[in-house]
Amino acid sequence: QDCAARGIGRITRGSAADSLLCYCLGISNVCPIRLELYFKRFLNRDRMALQKLPDIDIDFAHDRKDDVVRLLLDKYGPEHAAIVGGFSTFQARAAVGDVAKVLGVAESEIHQLTKHLPWTDARHAADAVALSRECAHTAWQEEPLRTALLMAGRLDGFPRYAKMHPCGVVLSRDPIRDLAPTFISQKGWPTTHFDMDAVEAVGLIKLDILAQGGLAVLRDTQTALKSQGLAVDLHALETGGAGGTETSPRTVPVEPWSDAAVWEMTASGNARGVHHIESPAMTSLACMAGVRDIDRLVAIVSVIRPGAANGLKKAQFSRRAQGLEPVVYPHESLAPVLRSTFGVVAYEEHILQICEAFAGLPPGRADVLRRALVKQDVAKIAEIRAEFITAAHARHHAEALIAEVWNLVAGFQGYAFCRAHSTAYAVEAYQGAYLKCYHPAEFMAGVLTNGKGFYSPLVY
Repeated sequence: QDCAARGIGRITRGSAADSLLCYCLGISNVCPIRLELYFKRFLNRDRMALQKLPDIDIDFAHDRKDDVVRLLLDKYGPEHAAIVGGFSTFQARAAVGDVAKVLGVAESEIHQLTKHLPWTDARHAADAVALSRECAHTAWQEEPLRTALLMAGRLDGFPRYAKMHPCGVVLSRDPIRDLAPTFISQKGWPTTHFDMDAVEAVGLIKLDILAQGGLAVLRDTQTALKSQGLAVDLHALETGGAGGTETSPRTVPVEPWSDAAVWEMTASGNARGVHHIESPAMTSLACMAGVRDIDRLVAIVSVIRPGAANGLKKAQFSRRAQGLEPVVYPHESLAPVLRSTFGVVAYEEHILQICEAFAGLPPGRADVLRRALVKQDVAKIAEIRAEFITAAHARHHAEALIAEVWNLVAGFQGYAFCRAHSTAYAVEAYQGAYLKCYHPAEFMAGVLTNGKGFYSPLVY
């Protein structure tokens, strides 16, 4: 409400959009029931037992992020709100430079060495210099630089200076200083000495106040149109209404996000300038998949990520979406889970839902598997695999079927989006595509003004 009163637009990305309560309170802006979002990705008993409180990640226009942080700090006060802190640790360049200063090496000589020093951790500084052609002409084998290189390795990972997290803010019912030490940053903001993992461990609620250019483009386009006497209501696109500025205004409500001209522009690869879906990879995938509905747009936002796209899943998704390949489910229990993505594992939630629907694995353990797959933690994956097989046997599934479903789950490795995250971005992308379709001059002016697009200004 405070942001809305100040004209600061936002979207709630990440798993917080799975929560109906967040939607009812106006924290998130997509309905989890209508869009079939999965609450247990946001919160489950096993996660709470491990003191893993969920983050609430909110995007704001890039030029209003600091205003939002100040609003939070002013509203709750330094006793109950602070920026998440931490420490910058010694890496090779900083460690060598600081040790060399202590040993009396001139600044110019230090700079000649460190500017060519490869980016690596401090303990490998000496090896990196020895193997670097760029460092060959420096005096690194002479004293005291030789000693500096050897001593630098002992500083590896040690704190160098306190820093602020780029987007984390914590709130506390009790005075924050009772739970975490704080200091005042150069910006004048109270900041915890604890890092993001430590503030979570002591039970502080963390908000990620993030910035993006797409929201600023939507805002500036609407402002430009308003100055011409045209009021555009982008939220009406979700309720089945029209934005109000088409050449032939609609007389009756239709299905949400169903403007044929917008989908034609998107599916033909002409969404350049539209945040989230303008890159060559995204415009290509939109064409391949024939994106003409919101579920397909939500899906491609995640299918493009490494965790979903490995194993040529982009081609598989596109062929199935176009009706060129049959949709196959290894087991009937997976049909409700994978229906919206044509049988392709595309979202983080799919890991939890497949494990729960097929094997009856508790959501919390499936969530541990999801995180292990992201981090490619081989030992943890093997541990959960044994639990998965045992649980699946208890449901009397055949050995070959269990192996097939496990391979479907285990193939989803690397970074990916949860469906709630993809949904929030897809809805914003549709709004941007709507403005570009009907008001291209004002929209592209917004893209150029904010300078946050994927391409150079010349392309736009």
